[in-house]
Amino acid sequence: MADWNRAQIIHHLVKVVTKSSSLWPRWVHTTVLKYRHFWTISIPTDCSWIWRKVLKLRVVALQFLTYSIGSGADISLWFDPWWRGSCLAETTTSPIISQCGLHSNASLSSIIHNGSWRLPSPNPRHHHLDPLLLHWLQTFDYPTLNSNGVDTLLWDGIAATKIGTWHIWNSIRNRGDAVPWFKAVWHRLRVTRYAHHQWLLCHGRLSTLSRLYRFGIVDSQQCFLCISGRETDSHLFVQCTYSRWVLSRLLGRLDMVIVGDTWLSLLTHLVDFQDNHRGLLAMYLVQIYCYHIWRERNSRAHNKGVFGPRKLLHGILIDFVARLSTSVWFGKLACSRPDLHSCISCISL
Repeated sequence: MADWNRAQIIHHLVKVVTKSSSLWPRWVHTTVLKYRHFWTISIPTDCSWIWRKVLKLRVVALQFLTYSIGSGADISLWFDPWWRGSCLAETTTSPIISQCGLHSNASLSSIIHNGSWRLPSPNPRHHHLDPLLLHWLQTFDYPTLNSNGVDTLLWDGIAATKIGTWHIWNSIRNRGDAVPWFKAVWHRLRVTRYAHHQWLLCHGRLSTLSRLYRFGIVDSQQCFLCISGRETDSHLFVQCTYSRWVLSRLLGRLDMVIVGDTWLSLLTHLVDFQDNHRGLLAMYLVQIYCYHIWRERNSRAHNKGVFGPRKLLHGILIDFVARLSTSVWFGKLACSRPDLHSCISCISL
């Protein structure tokens, strides 16, 4: 969520830099920036929260923003980070400006002639040239110019005017190794409500009694379903006699059996199942099963009634068949896999 929040703020930043026609960027240019430059403006002490966040995230945005240079007319020579992701000058009084003899309002087109670069010569009246100016002139790597002459700002190689918050988030987010249960949660048949619940389960974030006990919230860890075991994730959804009876009947409808005695080992088996189509149906069936088992557990915890295992099984199968009846993918699969179609027909009975 922190990465997504930063992506939203950087999206505002991109709109300001690309001079979007939206109301807020136009207001920023006319009222907040006025004649100042976005990349070199200091952070005011009395600005709004969002504007302060936008300015602070300039450093992050510069890691992914690049300039595709055409004529250079729309890029500031001194105050846009077109050269190696940094600005040549910080203020209008920077020595590099006066020593080059070019105006502070000069655009990049002032050093581009007939589609090729022509760097300025240092002012001979200055005997002690600024180190940044010398570094720029001596190590200039001549960025490739667009033959069409159009200046474009790119975000990670895509035109910044065409990107959305998702593109920004995908660039800045913290990445980790793929977890083995990923496909068992975020598959094509998923329903958001069920998938999100299962995602919390895989991260160990459901409020099982063993977790609440660690926090000192409850004194007992006795499972609400079988009244005999210690309520952990694996016990509640795999090992519990009540849950295991329901799960074995569900997988049995697809000619499958329970493999492993932990929750993650079961998901890993379904992901690696040789028959991909049958495995996908089993993954979705297990996803619905998790949701219903958790509802039944909560009903018993809060004294809202008790479902027997057969009635719970019936409710899971109804949800399963209802989802498949609206799936275009399963409609096509049923024509080529009559064995799976017969399994689902049996379920619907």
